[in-house]
Amino acid sequence: MPFHVSRFKWSFNEITGKDPSSVLDVDLSEYAQLNTPIQKAKFIKRLMDDLLSKTSKTVAQKIMRECGSVYQIGVSQCVGVPMIKKAKKLYKESRDIKEFLIKLNEHHIGGRNLRLEGDVIKTSYERCYCGAVSKTKEKIPLTYCYCGAGWFKRVFEEALSKPVKVEVLQTIANGADTCEFRIHI
Repeated sequence: MPFHVSRFKWSFNEITGKDPSSVLDVDLSEYAQLNTPIQKAKFIKRLMDDLLSKTSKTVAQKIMRECGSVYQIGVSQCVGVPMIKKAKKLYKESRDIKEFLIKLNEHHIGGRNLRLEGDVIKTSYERCYCGAVSKTKEKIPLTYCYCGAGWFKRVFEEALSKPVKVEVLQTIANGADTCEFRIHI
């Protein structure tokens, strides 16, 4: 899913209670003028560097996690209603978590490599699914990839009807060979 300025602005305001233009030096309106993947990736790197310099690492991660989990009418959604409905349906049809993960993998939801180890769902994938940075070798701060954690958080919390915690272990956009997440259920 590509980066959306509207989703970032909404998430920033939701977490900090402020408009990003009052805190950040990067002008978000610049993004709409960018045409190439390299330009977009460099902008996102600059934005993440600015975000990390103007907020704490924890706040920056919360903002990006919110970007990936936005489920608000009128805001561009990374996790849409059809995806949530599909995940809920698959869970309802499953005997247990292991079967649910198999069904998610079969339906290409969550990278097709979800597996249960104890109380933790692990996943990894060999390609970056973010349209904004996946077509470039520009190394992006790991904080940006917390939108992926937000995506997993939304899908699993909605399907399981309980809170989950998601860890970002490594990402391709940050220079690793694979993206790896842990979902604590």
